[in-house]
Amino acid sequence: MASVDITREHDLGAAEAKRRAEPMLEDLRSSFGVSGSWEGDQYVITQPAKGSLDVSDTTVRVQVDLPMFLKPMKGVVQAKINESLDEALAPRP
Repeated sequence: MASVDITREHDLGAAEAKRRAEPMLEDLRSSFGVSGSWEGDQYVITQPAKGSLDVSDTTVRVQVDLPMFLKPMKGVVQAKINESLDEALAPRP
């Protein structure tokens, strides 16, 4: 079971949601040193935790298994992901 599992619905379509996810991933890279790569519509997180960001036509789901040294920061990690998702998927004029 993932330590962090967050899903957001959207009406952007997969391509636009994936494009908007890039700044969120950059934010996670700079905040937590996250690294990984895109495999289709899934960003596979390999460091410092294992997980994924899955993009579909209607949802974006982030699942992360935090390593022991990050478990005490679970609340901070969840808050950062929630904030980044809200910003990335917000309606734009």
